Amino acid sequence: MISIRVPCSSANIGPGFDVIGLALSIWLELRVTVGEQTSQPARYNCRVTYEGLGDDSVDLEPDRNLITQTALYVLRCHGMKIFPEGTHVHIVNPIPLGRGLGSSGAAVVAGVALASEVAELSLSKDRILDFCLMIERHPDNVAAALYGGFVGSYLKELNPEDMKRKEIPLAEVLPAPQGGEDTGLTPPIPPHDIGKHIRFPWAKEIKCIAIIPDFEVSTAKARKVLPASYEKADVIYNLQRVALLTTALGQSPPNADMIYDGMQDKVHQPYRKGLIPGLTEILRSVTPDKNPGLLGICLSGAGPTILALATNNFDDIANHLISQFKKESITCDWRLLEPAYDGLTVKYKSADTKVKGGMTYADAGVSIDSGNELVRSIKAAVASTRRPGADAEIGGFGGALDLAAAGYSEPPMLIQAIDGVGTKLKIAFGMNDFSTVGIDLVAMNVNDLVVQGAEPLTFMDYYACSQLEVPDAVPFIEGVAKGCIESGCALVGGETAEMPGMYQEKEFDAAGAATGAIKKGQKILPDKDSMQPGDVLLGLPSSGVHSNGFSLVRKILERAGLEFTEKAPWDDSKNVGDSLLTPTRIYVKPLLAAVKQDLLLGMAHITGGGLDDNIPRMLPKHLAAELDVGSWSVPEVLRWLKKAGSVTDKEFARTWNTGLGMVMVVKTEDAQKALRVLSDAGETPIEIGKVVKNEGEGVILRGLEHWG
Repeated sequence: MISIRVPCSSANIGPGFDVIGLALSIWLELRVTVGEQTSQPARYNCRVTYEGLGDDSVDLEPDRNLITQTALYVLRCHGMKIFPEGTHVHIVNPIPLGRGLGSSGAAVVAGVALASEVAELSLSKDRILDFCLMIERHPDNVAAALYGGFVGSYLKELNPEDMKRKEIPLAEVLPAPQGGEDTGLTPPIPPHDIGKHIRFPWAKEIKCIAIIPDFEVSTAKARKVLPASYEKADVIYNLQRVALLTTALGQSPPNADMIYDGMQDKVHQPYRKGLIPGLTEILRSVTPDKNPGLLGICLSGAGPTILALATNNFDDIANHLISQFKKESITCDWRLLEPAYDGLTVKYKSADTKVKGGMTYADAGVSIDSGNELVRSIKAAVASTRRPGADAEIGGFGGALDLAAAGYSEPPMLIQAIDGVGTKLKIAFGMNDFSTVGIDLVAMNVNDLVVQGAEPLTFMDYYACSQLEVPDAVPFIEGVAKGCIESGCALVGGETAEMPGMYQEKEFDAAGAATGAIKKGQKILPDKDSMQPGDVLLGLPSSGVHSNGFSLVRKILERAGLEFTEKAPWDDSKNVGDSLLTPTRIYVKPLLAAVKQDLLLGMAHITGGGLDDNIPRMLPKHLAAELDVGSWSVPEVLRWLKKAGSVTDKEFARTWNTGLGMVMVVKTEDAQKALRVLSDAGETPIEIGKVVKNEGEGVILRGLEHWG
């Protein structure tokens, strides 16, 4: 059996009439079998059955049902008059019909996908969009349903004569049986790239309250009330708002004032108030000031559903809007929805029910189309990391680095590092936020390079998953790019490995490798031979947990009964997950400033193993580090974890960074200059102790009462 799933969508978000759409978490599903044995042949070789909303009004004739009618159009474009023998399409539809939640858009996308699967056409999503836009002339909802997420789109002009032909089924005229007639002619085949789309970011905390009135507004009727032309001022009003809204909805935390005002509209909602009793008053009845948690409100598509965007207080907002409709004697249902990032998905439930023919890589769960979409989506971010010697262009077989162009006239010493993010990814999965762990990945590598005195030059990442989720991978790679920019290295390539069955659901793993260089004649750190008792130890503050010890972090949270979405007990302004996802600090540029002036004898990046395991790595065996733990501040998150987990001082010092992300050794006479150079480079260095003779303990902690 083939399972085809398409999410519903909300089009015309605020001022984005026919421009922006949002896929939402209600899915139309087709369960398709081919080769079914029946006592009587079905028309067009297709038997249609239905369960779900509006079952009494849904036409089950294959040339009149929008889904199969659409599929017949696509089949005829490819020289097929009917479905393969014994096709059975069972439709499972929980999307309310005629309510402005993209039921027709989902049907059109499902219909094109149906034809592609039963006829083994292997249509890419971009080609599916071409066929969809021949039928559903409004790209905002079909693009959202097809690609998933928050999508902007536009449509190219087509030949008007082609668009008049009867062979094209038109979504707007349903349920009337117009379009799709079998004239015996081959229908107009859509040109390539009819429409263009882009997926915008969406802040993870924004949810959608759909208020669904108990009556329908047909698309044709909703279109009929719109004017033939608009006032220039009204068009400018909408353009100004949509220009800001698409960015504002992706920012975290969301700006309620900007979003609420940005969702105002003068192009379509005012004209539909006659179709929806009390519309103007209902939309104006809620504001962020009066209804905490509300961000904005608008008609969903052509209505009558109202879409309210909010971060909390969902029940109160929904009940208020329902009470407003009740004043007009209209009853409503409501749903709390989230963006559906997958868009169209096709899965085979059983190998023996798949249509006959050659298998594809997609049949095994690997989507080449998704890989190509990811490359397209990240090209700009990757290109932003270019530096002298590396152009940061992706798509080739390897990344190139010109050392001479990078400033190395003589062959340098190359230093390489490799690392991952570890179980901090579990926090990202729980929060569905992958925008910062890419920075962590870079930090873990380039900080390891700079402690040896190397300038990071290039970075490469490895992203492994069971099924590539482009909306998850894009913010991750964008985070990698941010980390590369901060550390001055170019992202010259990467590997995306899609391995069905190796990982659970949407989970992935990530690793990275960085290459740095030390100029000829410059010493490689640590310079252990130059160290002696009395040398000064300096520290650079951490931003929190960084990227180590998260297995213990999660265990402590579990014992405390804390969810990632709850307010952090150590920070009233953030929830637990957001606080823990604070990225690892990158210390490259300030430390290189000190390295260039030959001020540092050694450095230790405080990662897994904490102070106890990492500081001795930069010291000769006969020396130890004596630290005054009261000389630096322990981040509140680490203080809370220590207390909540009853973590001993010794375990604290060998699990987490305790507030120090980097520790350095400097000569006594260079200490003040090093402090000044690091400060001038934007750091806040601290004198934390001194080097002493090793008498059996590599790290000696003084003043432990400060951790009590």
